[in-house]
Amino acid sequence: MKHFIRQVFNDILENTAFDELLIEKYFSKEYIQIVDHSQLTYDEFVLHIRKLKEKVAEQKLDIISYAENGNIIFTHHIVKSTLKDGSKVVHKVLAEFTIQNHQIIRCNELTLLLEGNTVEKNLGSER
Repeated sequence: MKHFIRQVFNDILENTAFDELLIEKYFSKEYIQIVDHSQLTYDEFVLHIRKLKEKVAEQKLDIISYAENGNIIFTHHIVKSTLKDGSKVVHKVLAEFTIQNHQIIRCNELTLLLEGNTVEKNLGSER
């Protein structure tokens, strides 16, 4: 499952283009994401990814550690983002992904801004 999540990170987040077909490939229409104090449905998640592509010039994700249990994978990863205004932000993310039928159906995530403007602390759920 680590390779699956790595591919999702690469195709959805590190890819500079917004591609809704890729989102449909990896995420169930029943997808729910809980990030910090916000809950996003599938449609809200699509809006979130669109917003990221409007705001972020480049994003790199490094998986620090992970654990798997059945159809769940937990990741501790670092997200380094360069915004289109040239500023940089770094987030630490702890995420628990639930996979069903080769798609992510749920993500429970905590995000912490490590570096950058505090305005960007909610970049992980902005829409």
